[in-house]
Amino acid sequence: MASCLPHFFRTCIIHSVVKHATVRHASVPLNFYRLYSSALYISGRKATECFSFLTPYLDFDNKLTDMDKLQRDLTSRGLNVDAEDVKKMWEFYKSLDSVKSRVEEKADDIKSKLRKYHTNDHLTSDEVAEFQKLTLQCQTLKAELRNIKEIIWDLSESVVERMLKLPNEIDEKTPIHSPEILRRAGALHEFSATGKKKNHIEIGRSLGLLEYKNPMQYYLCNDAALFEIGVLNYAGTIFSADNMIRVIGSDFSRSLVVEGSGLNHEDPLHAFVIDNHNDVENNSPNRMHLVGGASLIAFLAMHAKQLINPNHFPVKYFSTGKQYTPFPSGTAPIGLFTVCQTSAAHVFALVKDTNSAEYRTQFERLLNVVCQLYDNICSHYQIVVRPASELRPWETMRVSFELWSSFSQQYVEVGHISICGDYFSKRLLIAYQTPAGRDFPSIISGTVLSVPRLLGCLLEQNPEKFVIPSKVLEHMPAGNHSF
Repeated sequence: MASCLPHFFRTCIIHSVVKHATVRHASVPLNFYRLYSSALYISGRKATECFSFLTPYLDFDNKLTDMDKLQRDLTSRGLNVDAEDVKKMWEFYKSLDSVKSRVEEKADDIKSKLRKYHTNDHLTSDEVAEFQKLTLQCQTLKAELRNIKEIIWDLSESVVERMLKLPNEIDEKTPIHSPEILRRAGALHEFSATGKKKNHIEIGRSLGLLEYKNPMQYYLCNDAALFEIGVLNYAGTIFSADNMIRVIGSDFSRSLVVEGSGLNHEDPLHAFVIDNHNDVENNSPNRMHLVGGASLIAFLAMHAKQLINPNHFPVKYFSTGKQYTPFPSGTAPIGLFTVCQTSAAHVFALVKDTNSAEYRTQFERLLNVVCQLYDNICSHYQIVVRPASELRPWETMRVSFELWSSFSQQYVEVGHISICGDYFSKRLLIAYQTPAGRDFPSIISGTVLSVPRLLGCLLEQNPEKFVIPSKVLEHMPAGNHSF
């Protein structure tokens, strides 16, 4: 009897709760003409209308210290942005903020002088004149302060939000123009067969393993359904052996965290937007989104505005479950390589200091653990460092695990690990206590295993039979499966 994983049920949920409207899509993350209010940064003007859960830690002065590096990073990412213009914009905003501070100091000084007159019921004519003079000055400064605040609020809704869209700095080990191969495991052996090559959708259908309708709706059947369970169980065993903590993240998250992760929270092509949610007002900038419990956003939601005990570092988690990602606009679907709902294994690690040896040590250790996983489920794969032009805004370096697709004759990313520095922790106030105050941990994260992508590549390796790796077989549930 065929056994099917209930992807159809999850697809129905997506269709019923996700608003798939056509809106302006920012193809370049650093779009300086954003048309919506930020969910991450609530300006003073919006403070009476929207609840501000947190205020990001703004350290743009540090980012603007080395202008040559900033310009190189922007150019390497393919962004047509002038770093000098960015600096001028920020310095103008700071100059107005300095003026506001000076006016506030003057107003406080005059208020302190006025206090002695309030407690004196018998003022001389000279004192009355001085009191009236100070009162007039105080009123003038208050009016001036209101005007300056209005201007700063207007600027903060544009300048600060635009500055928050600056991408992360690029790691020195990230190649600029083309990918670099770190390692190749095993040898590539393509299945020799006469006739036209089949893609994994055709192979899956012919073997009774797959029913594919579109990126939003597909079914895994028989051994493929059991394979999905088995490979995630095996991944959990590998990560648990490395003392990583298994967690179950929330499938839903707020716009605050979506934007905090570096995505456009109002673009349904970046993250699924839940429409007509009872707890969210129509005009609220902080909507609900469907993201999946084994996603980066789910982990960030767990730690936003949290003060972590420094003795607990490094903190290492993993989750196996679902990810929900909208289908990219303007691209053709490529079977299981571009589905919107994915069974995946995601890892998330917090390390104290970006510049410490521990940061690199934890990255290398995690890389080796994931290699152990792929060594036992793949006869051939390669590890590649992505070039700067392919990085997401939050990534300083990205290492991909790739399998060969016989049909498309190219390598396909089936997992990755990203070094993100303190980009997320400063935006979402993930901090730890230090003797001098607080500091922000660095984050290493990534979807290290995408089951649909892995399954698609494995199916194309042998069109006549689905060969399940022995380690996965050991962790598959018992059932009526044919090997």
